Amino acid sequence: MQKHHIISYNKQSIQLLIKKNKLSKNYKLTFDKKNLRGLVSIPNYVSFKSGLEFANENVKWLYEEINRILPLVLIKHNTSLLIMGKRMKIIFEEDNFNKVYIKNNKIIITSHKDGHKTIFKKWIVHQILNQSKNYVDSISKSLDLNIKALKISNSFNYWGSCNSAGIIHLNWRLIFAPTKVLKYIIVHELCHLKEFNHTKNFWLLVKRFCPDYKNQIFWLKKNDGYLYSIRFD
Repeated sequence: MQKHHIISYNKQSIQLLIKKNKLSKNYKLTFDKKNLRGLVSIPNYVSFKSGLEFANENVKWLYEEINRILPLVLIKHNTSLLIMGKRMKIIFEEDNFNKVYIKNNKIIITSHKDGHKTIFKKWIVHQILNQSKNYVDSISKSLDLNIKALKISNSFNYWGSCNSAGIIHLNWRLIFAPTKVLKYIIVHELCHLKEFNHTKNFWLLVKRFCPDYKNQIFWLKKNDGYLYSIRFD
């Protein structure tokens, strides 16, 4: 049971999805970063009209969340982005061979067909994995951890994750953050395999490997909207 609505604030239209949840006992409002819309969860016995009223009561918050991400930054020819802490221009060129190379502050992606975005995304994945592997190996060895796999995620909710099977996920958008931020996320996830909650011991362990972790947290809080604004389509 769900309904779509559009509400407005400051002359801006805001998409809304209201869902009834049989397990829910309260109203809940979240923001869907991927689809740029509000999500309202309401108990089964509550009317959709009441859910809509609840969203309207909190429309200013939704408006602010959307505009932390807008305008979207689409990856295309001539887009300029900070990559690994350095401003670079994305260049799409036609060629018989598919490749990516860096020259004069430009990342040049060549393709003999319209496959530039696919090639560039594979390059991003390779760069993050390549940058992260030695660091993950070093930290995990210090913590006596056995990491089985390092994978890339497309999450709109977290920058990194880990599980008891020894698998670490890193968000591909971290390529657009300073390298120190990527390293902090790696430390954060590996430390969770030793300390499962955000206790004092957890943060002391994080500080052991990343003394300036608070600066990286601050950077992410300040710039997460920008990172989530970067899209391939």
